[in-house]
Amino acid sequence: MAGGYVIAEYQSIKHDFPEFERVMSNAREALLELARADWAPLTFGGMSATAGQFSESTIMPELFADRLGTRLTTWHQTYDVVNLGMTIPGHNVIMQGAQTPGYTIYEDYKIALVGFAFLDKAVRISEVKMQISDRKLPRVNLEEAMIYEKPAVVFEDFFLLDEETGFEMMAYVLSHGPQRIKLIGTQVNRVPNKMQVTNTGAALT
Repeated sequence: MAGGYVIAEYQSIKHDFPEFERVMSNAREALLELARADWAPLTFGGMSATAGQFSESTIMPELFADRLGTRLTTWHQTYDVVNLGMTIPGHNVIMQGAQTPGYTIYEDYKIALVGFAFLDKAVRISEVKMQISDRKLPRVNLEEAMIYEKPAVVFEDFFLLDEETGFEMMAYVLSHGPQRIKLIGTQVNRVPNKMQVTNTGAALT
């Protein structure tokens, strides 16, 4: 990442971080360029893609898993020792790619990641770091985020999570309880039917 990051209120990212729209626009264009190159002759069909096109969507939690490899259906998790085998307080994997082995992003999906947001008032982690493929990103201290209602960490640059690329998010978990961490960005899908025909909450493969 060439730059750093900004911690802001999720509901007012555009106000608190005016460059957010530029980062999102650049991320989306880079993602579409990558998809057009890799998935040719498919063309971009937006959210209403048809045969011969790839589609766009929000980032879907079903492409990710918890620390034990259980597929997410929402961004909600409950951090605990019994069900997730977490060390609390302590360092834990909290999210990873759903495809095993390797905990990678499934084939036929690509993601542009520009940050992550907490959808809860209680922030149960004090630091986070990520690894994308073999690239390890620096630790981000989140203690400042605890003064916000629903804080978001927005990168000053973006990251592309290509299909079959490893992804891991690790955090220092402070306490037991519910936590919803949503990835901010956009996603493209090579097979529209996997997104348009399958039931909500169904596993994506």
